[in-house]
Amino acid sequence: MTAPFLVAALGLLVKIPPEVQLFSGGYLTAWNSLCLAILAPYVVLAFIGMGALFVRPLADEDICLDTADLLVLQFFGGAAVCSLIGVCLGAAGLLFPWITIPFLTGLVVWYFGQHLRQPSRTSWAPSTAAEWLLIGLLGLSGLVLLLVKGVVLDATRGDIPQLYLPLLADLQNRHTFWLDLEKPKLFWFLLGRGHGADMLLVSFGGPLAHQILSVVYLLSITALVHRMAARLTTGWILPGCAALIAMWSSFIGLETGRFHYETGAFLLFVCWAGVLFATAKARVISRALVPAVISIAIMVPQAAIIAAAFLMAGAGAGWFAHGPRGIVRPLVVAAIGLGTAALGLLVNQFYLGIAEVNPIGVFMPLINVERFRQISSLDLMVYVNNAQGINYAGFSMLDVVAALRRCWLVLSNLFVAPHFWAYPAFIVACAALPNVRRPQENGPFAVGLGLSLLAVVCIITLTSHGSLERMLAFRSVATPLIAISVIVPLAGVFRQYRLQDRFVSLPSAAIAVCLATLVAVVVARSQGEITWGRTKGALAYVTGRIGLVDTAPSFADLDPRRCLEVSRHVPSGWRILPVNSALRFLPTCAESPLLPAGRVVDTLHPVFLPDYGDVLLGPSPVSIAALRRYNVNAFYIESDRLDFWAHGQSPLFDPDSMQRYLDVLHVGADYVLLTWKGLGVPMSDAQVAAITELRNRSRVTRGSKEYWDGIAALAAWRSRQVSAQK
Repeated sequence: MTAPFLVAALGLLVKIPPEVQLFSGGYLTAWNSLCLAILAPYVVLAFIGMGALFVRPLADEDICLDTADLLVLQFFGGAAVCSLIGVCLGAAGLLFPWITIPFLTGLVVWYFGQHLRQPSRTSWAPSTAAEWLLIGLLGLSGLVLLLVKGVVLDATRGDIPQLYLPLLADLQNRHTFWLDLEKPKLFWFLLGRGHGADMLLVSFGGPLAHQILSVVYLLSITALVHRMAARLTTGWILPGCAALIAMWSSFIGLETGRFHYETGAFLLFVCWAGVLFATAKARVISRALVPAVISIAIMVPQAAIIAAAFLMAGAGAGWFAHGPRGIVRPLVVAAIGLGTAALGLLVNQFYLGIAEVNPIGVFMPLINVERFRQISSLDLMVYVNNAQGINYAGFSMLDVVAALRRCWLVLSNLFVAPHFWAYPAFIVACAALPNVRRPQENGPFAVGLGLSLLAVVCIITLTSHGSLERMLAFRSVATPLIAISVIVPLAGVFRQYRLQDRFVSLPSAAIAVCLATLVAVVVARSQGEITWGRTKGALAYVTGRIGLVDTAPSFADLDPRRCLEVSRHVPSGWRILPVNSALRFLPTCAESPLLPAGRVVDTLHPVFLPDYGDVLLGPSPVSIAALRRYNVNAFYIESDRLDFWAHGQSPLFDPDSMQRYLDVLHVGADYVLLTWKGLGVPMSDAQVAAITELRNRSRVTRGSKEYWDGIAALAAWRSRQVSAQK
């Protein structure tokens, strides 16, 4: 039973040339896809195997958990410990396949050798047509998600090719997450340092193995929803329906190339396990909950605050269940998580010179300027944090109105979203099911879930940070849980007035499953993530018939062929600075494996970091001197793109400066390449006017004017620095 995993792991060591993977496909692509697909179930078994080593009830424990609860606890407990082990290996520079493959193989062997021999506490097998249908739909859904969002690159925005893929490739190549002192990439370190499970898989599976792990976490969220629903109602049909709907919730709108599925799954686990820990008499829960909280704090220290909020909700449920003594245990776990986050921030402070970069206003006063300047640029930090449109709740009327709008958006996505129309029919049909009842003594658990949902709404209301929204996008899975919370009392009303007698002759369970399927389809279609065209493209890719760029419409914006085309018109040794197209050309080409490293200047780690402020704000002669010092001699400007990132706002690209200092190197179908005066042909008045018109539009257009706000904030900050020095 372990042999398929070993074959897949060793098979993933075979490298696929990027040109083949992107453009032509072939047998290597098909083999790699098969190995990735085989990897997915074995990741689950390895995590459960690790969890089974320590997440198991002792003989003297009063257990109120069934087998499914215990499996979920073992999965997340094992995933957390594997993540911590991966971090330790990454810190020691030991992320080698000859270490990670035997380690994971040992866990799989342990699972088959020990875990399956233990007698099951409860047993369940589908016995009715409705149950078989539901199991089939859940299995088919899992396979589709694994195909479209796991095996095939899931990239619709630039963060994946610019940030995540090169970060993971660097982990695989250097076997550690510490900075490369010759070319330090600050954001790579901050983003990837705590995701140890990804490190284990990427060490032999390559960057796309991370997507397999993301799909595993997506399916684990489905399992969590099932276990939450099982605490709200009896039977298996309703929890299964809730799981099916949750699987296709708006959470699938995230790209699996990001780390947010992992943090989101762990946070939802803390939400469930924290409430269970506070209300149930099962010490075994803490053996999974504590490593999960520690792992979250290492991945994203700020997320430890969210985990603490969920544990405080659990403490409220514990008070409701056991009085004042019920708040102690969850608050102790919360303190462990916050303490771990504080320790992680302290390590960053000594290693980087700054504890974290977001929110920059909190950590900037404590910065070690000399150390930080060896790694990055203060000017870059100030610009990036002010150009992202991140807002936090304040006390002015505008802040209050903005917070209320965010609160309404969160609530409307739960209750009055366009796809909610299918829920009333689902609720009524499920209420007619026989034997729909609320389990005894589940009141404290329901209270804890309600407080956790309130915590999510409050946290998102307080800030408009995009990463936080993505981490908490699992809030959408609350909708089927809310539906079940309505179904159970409605079923009581039906029984009281004998309305259920009218539905006795109907296959109500099958109707409920069909309606749940309808709801799932409607929700999924509203996301636009899984389409028939995209599924056909994925099938063609995994069978080797096409390359990645032909699998989905998303590559219209991220087509790497543009990188090669532009590069052909620029002399070798020259660096290309994107003036605009910060969301298309720049992220696609800055870290493209098709080009030499550094060929296109990166957004977050530009080659001119020491002179970042001079390039952005200095007079044209100062900016020119800085750019030429780093061989930045070509400038890419794309027609009709308003996303002028920092570089494109330099005075160098003002009309007079362009006429005086720049020439045209090449004119493409929808772009122009500029170079220094004397190295090309003079710019025409029409070309200068077209570029100027684009820049002027970008200053006032929502979605791009924030970049100009960042420049204004940076200029104001530098002015204050100069005044302070005087």
